[in-house]
Amino acid sequence: MIKSNKNIKNCNLKTKIINVLMVSGKKSTGEKILLKSVKKLQKLNSKHFKTLIQMAIINSTSTFKLNEQIVKKGKRKTVRSIPSFVATDQFRIMLSLKLIKNAALKSKSSNEFYESLSNEILAASSLRGQSINLKTDLQKQILANKRYLAKFHW
Repeated sequence: MIKSNKNIKNCNLKTKIINVLMVSGKKSTGEKILLKSVKKLQKLNSKHFKTLIQMAIINSTSTFKLNEQIVKKGKRKTVRSIPSFVATDQFRIMLSLKLIKNAALKSKSSNEFYESLSNEILAASSLRGQSINLKTDLQKQILANKRYLAKFHW
């Protein structure tokens, strides 16, 4: 039986979200969090939850990533941040999901994690979430250090 590409992409996105939301290796916990946040999203907005999640991922996707490198000079250690391009779409999706999750963890707007996650997804889909701010700050920081980008060939 041949599956369509659309179903494969949706399944991959669902499993990626569950894998990001997993707590100490328990996939059932990630599934419960996703289900509760989807129900909350449906109550908060009239749009379909899949389009909201996709828009949130697209809006919070960064083209750059900071790699931190520890440099030892004698007894001193310094951390150097080197920007790099995110090559594949799969890696970009995972980075944006982690940004959304971290922004939801940091927000103190509600007691439950699934509520703050659904609020962050809703805000990121309309370009005003904390994950969007983190992404723009990261890109400003990287573009300020353009000397590292001189080695890349466009």
